[in-house]
Amino acid sequence: MIAVVDFGSGNTRSVLRALAAVGAEACLVTSPAGIRAAERLVLPGVGAAPSAVEELMARGLWEPVRRWGADGRPLLGLCLGAQLLLDGSDEGDTPGLGLIAGRCRAFPSVADGGPRQVPHIGWNEVRTDSGAFDAYFVHGYWLDADPAAVTGWTDVDGFRFPSLVRSGSMTGTQFHPEKSGPTGRALLSAFAAGALDARVEAATWS
Repeated sequence: MIAVVDFGSGNTRSVLRALAAVGAEACLVTSPAGIRAAERLVLPGVGAAPSAVEELMARGLWEPVRRWGADGRPLLGLCLGAQLLLDGSDEGDTPGLGLIAGRCRAFPSVADGGPRQVPHIGWNEVRTDSGAFDAYFVHGYWLDADPAAVTGWTDVDGFRFPSLVRSGSMTGTQFHPEKSGPTGRALLSAFAAGALDARVEAATWS
């Protein structure tokens, strides 16, 4: 069973539909007990980091999710969910789960080399050591993650940022697999089948 953590994020239903489309058994979990009963965990996310952290803590889900990742169990963070895997976020100076070293940062201004449009919305390329694929993005902050954990990069108007991170059995995607067509479905299918439990290159599932 794949547990999708429910903390009020707007993309939980679309994530559930995408998992069902690849034949995965998944459900929303709203309690620590639901997390403990799962085999795999998805931390979705659309919105602001401060409110997401507040809701996770209010629902008693923050520590169970942190402990899950710290124990090395399969965890997939999507967009805001991936940002929460880091040590913290500049958005409201919000704490992170501390599962991957790094910090979520706001895009710099155009004058400082940042993209022309923020938030970054739409299709863009994710490039890995083994190739590239297109994915769908909606975000105003980026993953300033430990380079050792970064396996995919994206370039917007000359600003290059990590868009795929891996650490042990954890995977974080700055893009939205549930909105990324065949490649996104392939990633979700690989996660459901355990193919992402060890660090692998994107060519394995793209």
